[in-house]
Amino acid sequence: MARPVTKLNAIEDTAISLFAARGIKEVTIRDIARQAECSEGALYRHYTSKDEMAWLLYKREVEKLGLVLADILSQDGTFSERLRKSVDLFYTFFDEEPDKFKFILLSEYNFPIESMVNPDLNPYILVFEFVEEGIKEGEFRVKNPKLCGAMIQGIVMQPAKLKASGRLQGRIKEKVDEVVCACLRVLKAD
Repeated sequence: MARPVTKLNAIEDTAISLFAARGIKEVTIRDIARQAECSEGALYRHYTSKDEMAWLLYKREVEKLGLVLADILSQDGTFSERLRKSVDLFYTFFDEEPDKFKFILLSEYNFPIESMVNPDLNPYILVFEFVEEGIKEGEFRVKNPKLCGAMIQGIVMQPAKLKASGRLQGRIKEKVDEVVCACLRVLKAD
């Protein structure tokens, strides 16, 4: 008889938590099974390996976040309003789901380049497209959308990295206004 979905959810949450705390390479199937209080065989019924599990969980979580981000960026409103909603989304996600956020943040370079997140749901690509749209509309005065998109991502993500490492105090969501102001200064630079 197959395990209930709720047990699989608990196993996956445990894996994400361990991956976020110790890194994918330092976690074993045995660690996940022990922490989730299940057999290693239960994990192998759903995944062929720890690496496959990590990739599929990463892809799922990034695409879920990308779906919400895509919705925000496609809404009516000014570029500044959509930027603010986007930063608020990331920081709310960090405050409410710190293990998932850290897992995504710390895991992106653990997968082969040929492993692909759906480009329509890839937050990095969505940010580049947002910047390109702002340039075309005359809202942003930057010249290189990819470089500027990377800078915006850095402005947004570095505080989250500091928070994840314990070097930034308070709720990250309290930093939204400051971060949005910094992003807008970069986007509107001559």
